[in-house]
Amino acid sequence: MPIRINLLAEAHAAEEARRKDPVKRATYIGAFFVFCVVLWSGTLQMKLFVAKSELGSVSVKWSSIEKNHKTTVDAQKTSMEEEKRLAALYEVSTNRFLWGPALNAFQQTSVDGIQVVKLKTEQTYVVTEGTPSRTNGTTVVAGKPGTATERVSMSIDAMDASSMPGKSINPFREAFAKAAFFKANLNKTNGVMLVSRSAPQNSPSGDRTFVMFSLKATFPEKTR
Repeated sequence: MPIRINLLAEAHAAEEARRKDPVKRATYIGAFFVFCVVLWSGTLQMKLFVAKSELGSVSVKWSSIEKNHKTTVDAQKTSMEEEKRLAALYEVSTNRFLWGPALNAFQQTSVDGIQVVKLKTEQTYVVTEGTPSRTNGTTVVAGKPGTATERVSMSIDAMDASSMPGKSINPFREAFAKAAFFKANLNKTNGVMLVSRSAPQNSPSGDRTFVMFSLKATFPEKTR
């Protein structure tokens, strides 16, 4: 029977041992993981580059939108202020105090022996400045419009030369206050007040005696 001798058995055994070496396997596995990390890092870098490109494009679009938005907000703010001015002018034009009816009612108020010497009308306005509209983020907060408080009054200097000087003052004041126009429009409390009253005086010719007095009529204040 022939005997076979494998002269390469030792070399094969050494090669098999090298293939089964755990250090070598660990090296291969480590190299694989390093490759995966490098590949993942490259992917992230690519995504980052794409994101930066998109961010630049979005930033340009946002700048354009922001500019248009600011223009729109400014236009809206101006429009609101103009609308408030127009509304205020309309209110003043439709609600302003008219002296014609007041003077017409006054000339129809008469009491025997009373002679009006002087009539003074006064109409003043106290102006309060408003606050402008302001922008709060992306919205416009409306400001407060300015106001004007109207104060109207009439002052009458008159002479009571009736048969009993001074006795017709109150009847004249009451007739004044009860006239339809003044009753509807004067202050409900102290609408017509006696401001002053003189002692009886003789006329220069000495043919009559009279008393000088002053009345003041006030209308309610109106704020517009």
